[in-house]
Amino acid sequence: MKKLSCFVVLIIAAIFLTSCGSTLNKSTKVINMVMEDHESNAYEFPAGVYYAYQFQGDQPAYGFDEELIIEQLVSKGIPVKNLWYKAASSSCVPPGSDMAMTVMVEAVLLVQLKEADDQLLQMQFARTTTPTMGSCAYRVKKFIFQPR
Repeated sequence: MKKLSCFVVLIIAAIFLTSCGSTLNKSTKVINMVMEDHESNAYEFPAGVYYAYQFQGDQPAYGFDEELIIEQLVSKGIPVKNLWYKAASSSCVPPGSDMAMTVMVEAVLLVQLKEADDQLLQMQFARTTTPTMGSCAYRVKKFIFQPR
């Protein structure tokens, strides 16, 4: 009888662990990060639903951790397709130039989904129909996601 109850407990534990694993596999993960230049040539964002992160206050977001936002999106199971991030800066250096233009470059974080998801509205995002990376978008990080 003791062996049978241990066997039943093992089967229940295996079913529980298997069901947890399948839930985790439905989330997304970053599969690649590339640098893009959105300033030198016209950039076409792919079709989809876009949300822009709303940075707080008038100060530029120096030292902002985009990886933390990515972790939050993934942990919530939000099906992100792509995420673009341009860091805040107090200067702009075009590619091939040795001269830095003194200008306040605003941080931009843009998320692309296939369908709308109101969870982003509770994470300091606002839906946008005109995705843009703003000025001095020579060095934009693009994170490409894929379903697990």
